[in-house]
Amino acid sequence: MRVVIAQKHLSLNKRLARESNGISKKFSVKNYSKIENIDALLLKRDISVERKKGILIKKLHEAVLRAFSIDKGSLNKKAFALLKKRIYNIRKVINKLRSINYYLETVFLEDLSLSNIKMKKQRKLKQRNALARDELEALEYTAYKLIGEVVTLDKRLLREYSQREKTIVSKEKIEIRDIEPMLRKESEILEHIEAKLPPPRAAGAALIKEPVFTHWIARIFSLLSYLEHIHSKELILFSKLKKNKKAKMMISKKINQLLREKSKLVGIMEEKFISMRRLDIDSGLKKDIHNLTTIINL
Repeated sequence: MRVVIAQKHLSLNKRLARESNGISKKFSVKNYSKIENIDALLLKRDISVERKKGILIKKLHEAVLRAFSIDKGSLNKKAFALLKKRIYNIRKVINKLRSINYYLETVFLEDLSLSNIKMKKQRKLKQRNALARDELEALEYTAYKLIGEVVTLDKRLLREYSQREKTIVSKEKIEIRDIEPMLRKESEILEHIEAKLPPPRAAGAALIKEPVFTHWIARIFSLLSYLEHIHSKELILFSKLKKNKKAKMMISKKINQLLREKSKLVGIMEEKFISMRRLDIDSGLKKDIHNLTTIINL
């Protein structure tokens, strides 16, 4: 089977494997117990949405690697409890990233008139898979490569994978119109990662037994590297958007400023609604309240 994969995506995959190997070699329960408190970062609003997303993507990378680059032989009962805490932290980062992406897919693109999704078609389009078949095949290929390169994964499972012929695409053309489908891809990848991370109460010891552990971690790592690949392309598009004065102002706005602006707008719309004594909520007010609640979650 032929698999099309970008050179940069493959490079990110290899880098992730190297980092995982370096962390697992130094694994100790003492170091594993040092879990960063990320709550302050999740609530941080004195930065732009773009910058916060970039920081959270890096935190997700670090949190996933440090949670799963382990020495299974040293994973006693205490360490397994720490693994569950780390998974809980990762889920919190993912939830915040999903909120940010939802804002970018809706409020941000609508304000810039870049959204191609009409309201009546939005639900139907959201139900479609953002990841194409060739991308899913590439994810399986990178998972297969990771099993071969990450020292903590069981190499015996490589026999389950058929040999694939790969085509490496050295360069990808990126256009402004690609930003919406790109954001949808990121959102779907985040959903896939979250689905592979059970809540602490549902995380059982079977997760660290083979072949479950290798299949589980290879796919999480594969999804993470692809998320970072898509995000790197998103950054290129944002740099292009910044050439537009209106877009640059919107991208640079701090979350606190967005909140103040939307809150003020909702207040004006509420006064208008009350003065007109309508029985039904004005559609403009509905939209502004929705936008405000979306931004509150950033």
